Amino acid sequence: MVAENAVVELRELVGIPSENPPGDEEAVAAYLVDRFEDSPVPFRVEIREIEPGRPNVVARAGDPDRGSLLLTGHTDVVPADPAEWTGDPFELREDDGQLYGRGTADMKGAIAAQLAAAEAYLSTHDAPGEVILAYVVDEERTGDGTAALVDRGLRADAAVLGEPTDLGLGLAHFGSVRYTVTVEGRRSHAARPGEGTNAIEGLRQVLDRLRALDDEVRAADHRYLDDQSVTPTVLDSGPGGNVIPARASVVVDWRFHPGPVDPEPFERRLREALAGVSIDGDPATVAFDRIQFTRGAEIPPDEPIVAAVEGAAADRGRPVEPFGCNYGADTPHLIYDGGIPTVLFGPGNIDDAHSPDESIRAADLRTATRVYERTIERFFGD
Repeated sequence: MVAENAVVELRELVGIPSENPPGDEEAVAAYLVDRFEDSPVPFRVEIREIEPGRPNVVARAGDPDRGSLLLTGHTDVVPADPAEWTGDPFELREDDGQLYGRGTADMKGAIAAQLAAAEAYLSTHDAPGEVILAYVVDEERTGDGTAALVDRGLRADAAVLGEPTDLGLGLAHFGSVRYTVTVEGRRSHAARPGEGTNAIEGLRQVLDRLRALDDEVRAADHRYLDDQSVTPTVLDSGPGGNVIPARASVVVDWRFHPGPVDPEPFERRLREALAGVSIDGDPATVAFDRIQFTRGAEIPPDEPIVAAVEGAAADRGRPVEPFGCNYGADTPHLIYDGGIPTVLFGPGNIDDAHSPDESIRAADLRTATRVYERTIERFFGD
């Protein structure tokens, strides 16, 4: 029954658009508040706006003296273009065992499963531990929703973040830093190339050096994660096909293993890698600007929450092995800023997130619900 409740819950959640941008999470937050207040479980509900019209919702029940377990996720979804979808992206549709709708994988499916699981646990145990359900805004753009929760004092003994891990147990994920690297030249007409200084010639060297830096960072190993990488992703110059460009730039995406907590080491290595770039034998002006920095995160495999999820998954017939996620998440705010050991576990595949006809397997939603419920029981020793 608890697993079927998750399907019903997901239908409601998918039916409430919460696209970001523009950051339209207020309606789904209002639904969750009503849902908690109408629950047979006596949830204590808090609404915490990070800015007007963008509320985090926190609900808790149970005895904190027995410990506290946080189940969390984000209410925002990326925009959906109806023209790219087979059906209405904001109406849950089931076809051949798949549940289709925006946010099914990322990550309203996990929210539905967590809510159903927590309600089942809290309503069937006489002296339950404290379960905290926290659903945040603005994960898809800034991560400010989870940051605000932690900054305002939310704490728990452990947490499960319901990102789409395909029912795998995520103990680590990459960090990322992104730069625009720009080479300066001197503009001229393409018919008179000798009168200009072609910035693309300098950018060619920049790309070669970035390739060498990529080879260098790939030498580092991690027990759960793939190789680190330095990848050019966007090239730009101009302004036209008949102009020697005075400026050429590349956007660089650098993915790194957990550890660094600020961008300074990356900027030092990038500066060293780009030293001495020249155009026609003369030193070139090369500058870089940081676009974004996001920490990676990991927890030790001997944390109690890891054993709780592993045992719960085995109990429910879906054994898991710890692995690393190649995408980012809100985990650093919880682990490092809040001191909350956090694992990633949820239904859905990251490859389906953000895509047209986003979906999860109905069977996986039901399994996730049962695993969440058993995880709560195991964590509190029930």
